[in-house]
Amino acid sequence: MSFASELKDELCRRAPEEEPFLHALLYGFLLFSRKFSAEEICFSVAHEPTAHLFAECLAVHCGISAKISFYERVRGTLYHVSIDSAADRKRLLATFYHSEKEPHLRINRANLENEESFPYFLRGAYLVCGSISDPQKDYHLEFDIARMNLCRDLATLIGEVLEEPKISIRRGVHVIYYKESENIEDMLTYMGAYVSSMNMMNVKIVKEVRNKVNRQLNCENANQDKALDAGIQQAADIRLIYKEKGRMWLSDELRAVADIRLENPDLTLREIGKLLEPNLSRSGVNHRLQRLHALAEDLRRKK
Repeated sequence: MSFASELKDELCRRAPEEEPFLHALLYGFLLFSRKFSAEEICFSVAHEPTAHLFAECLAVHCGISAKISFYERVRGTLYHVSIDSAADRKRLLATFYHSEKEPHLRINRANLENEESFPYFLRGAYLVCGSISDPQKDYHLEFDIARMNLCRDLATLIGEVLEEPKISIRRGVHVIYYKESENIEDMLTYMGAYVSSMNMMNVKIVKEVRNKVNRQLNCENANQDKALDAGIQQAADIRLIYKEKGRMWLSDELRAVADIRLENPDLTLREIGKLLEPNLSRSGVNHRLQRLHALAEDLRRKK
C-alpha cells in the first residue's frame, strides 16, 4: 500500500464523536467538494474509506443519506458521492450557514467553533482534495482547489496555526502546497495522522543517514584514488632517479623512503612512515617524497 493511501486510511479510521468536531469535519468535506450548491452536492475520490466516512458523517450529524457509486478506470476505481434530494441539499446549506444564492464559496468561520475544530476541518478538506508524494522519493503535500477565494481562505487559516503554505496555479486549479518535510510532518500531526507523521520522520532519518554514508564513501574513494595517483607519480619519479643516477646516489633517508614507495605505490604516507626505522610521521614522509620529486624534476629539465 502506498504512503498516500496509508495516510488517508489513518485519517478515516474513526469519525469524531464530539459534535463540534464532527461538524467541522463534515464542513471540510462539503466545502471542498466538486459541487456544493442547492443544485448539486457531490465529489469523486479514489479512496473508498473517504466516501464511506463522508456518508457516515452525513447520517450521524444531519440524518441525511448520501448516494455512493463507483466507476472502474484504468488507474483504479473512482468513488462518486452525491446528495440527490434537493430538500437535503438546501438543509445542508442552511446547516452550514451558506446561502442558496451565494455566488462565491468562502470559509464561514461560524462552522469552526474554536481552534480545536480546525484540525478536523483540514482533515475533511485533505481527504477530498489533498494529496501527498511518497517521502522515499520527494517531499510534497498539496490541496487542489478549483475556487480562488476558497483557496486563499484555506491558506490563511493554515497560516494561523502552521507555517504559511505556498500557493500556485496549475492547469487552472489553485494549489496550496508544502515542499519542506518539517512543514508536511507538522501538517500530518495537526490533522491527527500521528503514525504517518512518524513514518515520514523515520524515512527522512534513514535517507539522511544513507546520504551521509554515501558522501563519506565517495569522499574516501576520491581520496584513495587521489592517493594512488600520487603514489604512481612518486614511483615514476624514483624510477627515473634510479635509472639516471643509480639507487646509491640518494642519501640513506631518501633511499629508504624511495624503496618502500617503489615497491608499494598504493600505501598511504602514514603507512610508509610506520615501515621506516625509526618510524616517521606522515608530514616527514611527505617532505622526503617532495624532495625526491624535486630531484626527478631537475633531471627531467636537464634531459
